[in-house]
Amino acid sequence: MLSTKRIFFITLCSLFFACKKDTNLDSPAIQISAPAGLQTFNVFDTINVQGHVSDADGLKSLSISLTTGQSSTVLPSVQVPITSNSMTFNWPFILSDIHLASGPYYITVTASNGTNTSYAYQEIYVNAAPTKRLAVYALTRNSEGVRAWQLDSVFHVSGGAWVSSNYSASDISAYYQQLYIAPSDTGNVSAISVPSDATIWSVQGLYSAAPVFTNVYSYGNAAYVSFYVGGYVKYFDHNGAQQMVVTTDLGYYPIKTCVWNNYLFVEEKSITSSTEDLVLYYASTGVGYQQCALPGPVIAMYGMDNNDLFIFGNQTSGAPYMEEYNISGNLFYAPISLPNAKLLSVAQISSGSFLIGFNNGNVYQYTYNPSNFLTYISGVNASHIRYDAVNNQAVIASNNIVQEYNCGISSATLAYSATMPDSVLDVQILFNK
Repeated sequence: MLSTKRIFFITLCSLFFACKKDTNLDSPAIQISAPAGLQTFNVFDTINVQGHVSDADGLKSLSISLTTGQSSTVLPSVQVPITSNSMTFNWPFILSDIHLASGPYYITVTASNGTNTSYAYQEIYVNAAPTKRLAVYALTRNSEGVRAWQLDSVFHVSGGAWVSSNYSASDISAYYQQLYIAPSDTGNVSAISVPSDATIWSVQGLYSAAPVFTNVYSYGNAAYVSFYVGGYVKYFDHNGAQQMVVTTDLGYYPIKTCVWNNYLFVEEKSITSSTEDLVLYYASTGVGYQQCALPGPVIAMYGMDNNDLFIFGNQTSGAPYMEEYNISGNLFYAPISLPNAKLLSVAQISSGSFLIGFNNGNVYQYTYNPSNFLTYISGVNASHIRYDAVNNQAVIASNNIVQEYNCGISSATLAYSATMPDSVLDVQILFNK
């Protein structure tokens, strides 16, 4: 007859081995047979991912994703149906993100039995989608509101987005395919999906004797909107959700904005005088950093290097200015003298090269190093200039005419021209990404 101690020991062992059998200590086995290692694909290609996966205790899930070398997922996982505990799979995986950069990635196959998870990787190379220009938008206004006319590659004009408002500024996001139009004192700030021309979100305005909005500027996830009322710069993401609020100095309101080297640069204008300041805020938090007096209203701001920014505008006396702002020194420096004419518009060609339009009928090309300032286009008062780096072309608006120029080394030649129904308020160029 078994003793009480032996019965307890046998029972304990039975329970231990029973629990061990019920607990799955194995992980699924995965083999990838296709694509081949280091095989090259283009964005929008479909990759047929083939292989075999098995688990004696039962597969629960199988998925395919695209990851980086740091195992960060760059495309969402695709679920593969489980057909058995030992199965061969052949499943399409589409490189569907137009923003994928050229470089190495990993096709990652993940399998789970509900307790343990296994991973298998196959390195591939992806060629980025080429950047292409989709359209030029010319914004005009009549008694009904603001219209964003679409110009194709040969400047044929078609009707585009329309918003019921007056106008203060516009900008465009190629990444999110959104056109932003800000009114002054009548209407809402509108985010328009382009080229479908549907308003997808807006910032509510109001009818006011004073301005409500003074500027809209696209950078990063969406748009910075400048509010005269209250003296705010508010940052909205591409879904229209407010992310951050910057409050300007008391008695001032914001106009032009620019993000560069982790700072938000804000042109702030006194409500009661002609005084203007350039104020720097930390772009991530909206906390103020430093400020410096501006010589007058700003036309444009562009970053040059990690410590310098170019600011273009007109002094309160009317004379034009181009100032290089040094961040660490918090000071301005005028690199050259400008023509005795009103500065109208600026487009950046490269970090130290610009096209600058004046009301004397000339567009000049300025190069920082080696310093050069030459007449580039004659016979046009360029109220607005945009530069197309993909095609090396300049799009210029003057009154109700929009023209496209092919840019050479020292001059530009006219390629296409379009006549708009009203004076052009601004031009924007939409690229595919």
